[in-house]
Amino acid sequence: MAAAALMLTSCAGSSSQSSADGEAELTSIAVGMTPIANAAPVYLAIQEGFFEDEGLKVTPTTIQAAAAAIPSLINDELQFALVSAVPTITAASKGLPVRVVAANDHYNPDATATDAAALVASAGSGITDMADLGGATVAVVGLKSAPELATRVALEKVGVDPSTVDFVEISYPDMVPALQSDRVDAAVVVDPFLSQVKEAGLSVIGQPFLDGLAGEVGTTWIAADAFVSQNADTAAGFVRAIEKAVAYAAENPDAVREIMGTYTETDPEVLAKSLLPVFDSSISSGDLQYYADTMLDQGFIAESYDASELLWQQ
Repeated sequence: MAAAALMLTSCAGSSSQSSADGEAELTSIAVGMTPIANAAPVYLAIQEGFFEDEGLKVTPTTIQAAAAAIPSLINDELQFALVSAVPTITAASKGLPVRVVAANDHYNPDATATDAAALVASAGSGITDMADLGGATVAVVGLKSAPELATRVALEKVGVDPSTVDFVEISYPDMVPALQSDRVDAAVVVDPFLSQVKEAGLSVIGQPFLDGLAGEVGTTWIAADAFVSQNADTAAGFVRAIEKAVAYAAENPDAVREIMGTYTETDPEVLAKSLLPVFDSSISSGDLQYYADTMLDQGFIAESYDASELLWQQ
């Protein structure tokens, strides 16, 4: 737990100072994330005092799509964001100054396991298998995103040309009604929303992240290059706290489900059945290069990208 109460806060990136009564001052930072199971470590870090132990006061900010976070990082409206490697490499390949500072989770290396994300068919589509998706409309949380990349790789493995599939962008909270109303033929849904569609009786026809990206890094924490360069101590403290929280989440699944109830509007009975990500903060430049190469193969980026400098080195 945190040390004694730390009362005052300073602006992001400013150096810590002591207040008049001798208590240490906290550095305030804002972090952006989509309210899904993967975000649990940051809320656990706040609850358990891991950020306070590093002299940080962290304010979570909801983002609906990962790509939207990157301009906010560069403008210093956010100091860190939880996104997949895909939007980060897309941005970096265009020359935008971003850095990956830590991993948050990995896709399950066991392709036969049950994942916290799945491809779900709508009730009226008549689709029962991924191999039937040629010509279908598939919802993903963001175009040219990790769910689309994983689905494209998985489709190729079952003999479907991804170019015949119409990918459309829908936020996670809107996917359940889109499937129930047959507005789309299928959607890549994550928990806690996946549990909701299962409760509604909709059919899971695939697990794109396990079918296409088993064992690869899932979501990562990123920051603007200028922020980590000018605030190295703050960035290092954030990394230490989030790595501690990721390890705590991996060891305490009940605590993850309980904290999810504080930032999602999911019924406790549904949360109890929620599948959780494989929380793991390990990451290497090779992990990021895999994404760069796969994104080139799938047409996400126009030219090859060298990811060797993308991972922040403290």
